[in-house]
Amino acid sequence: MLEKYYRWLRFNIFYLGNPPWDTGVSPPELETFLDSADAGFALDVGCGTGTNLLTMAKEGWEVVGMDIAWLSVLKARRKLRAAGVDGRVIHGDITGGFRLEVSFNLVLDIGCYHSLNQGQRAHYRKNLANWLVPGGTYLIYAHQRTSPDVSHGISQDDFSAFTKFLDLLWRVDNDEKRPDGGGGFPASWAQFIRLDSMKPTH
Repeated sequence: MLEKYYRWLRFNIFYLGNPPWDTGVSPPELETFLDSADAGFALDVGCGTGTNLLTMAKEGWEVVGMDIAWLSVLKARRKLRAAGVDGRVIHGDITGGFRLEVSFNLVLDIGCYHSLNQGQRAHYRKNLANWLVPGGTYLIYAHQRTSPDVSHGISQDDFSAFTKFLDLLWRVDNDEKRPDGGGGFPASWAQFIRLDSMKPTH
């Protein structure tokens, strides 16, 4: 409980200003996906100030954002209203046990999963399996784990855990600093799809 409160406090403090990862630029990986996919329902976990919600909504997607920081939720709601775009932004924890009233054709995660501990990651994957429709896409950007001694970052074990209920379409690892929030960390992009035959894990 204390760790959850610390996460909430830490991210709210970041959003008193402009966090380095909140660049106002949607990454080309998302843009490429949107160019090739039919619009549907999209969930952005760790949505920040709503840049990617706005990008997806402008492509015809029905968007829902979720973030643990109240300040980022308020900023995202304001951004969508200012653009005249419909969308819902929820203050919530992706590792929580609550239900959403719709399922999603796309779940987007840019920099959320890699900050969770192992227990939180298991809850996250359970929620993801329940929220993503069969045939739906999971698109993730995450820093790579650079050492077994640190908790931050995504590991090969995490990718293996995802493939228990998702099919990996592609993965790209890089160590280049990017203008859209990479921050110079080694990082991975990956796209998964949930197949009809794959059931949610419990």
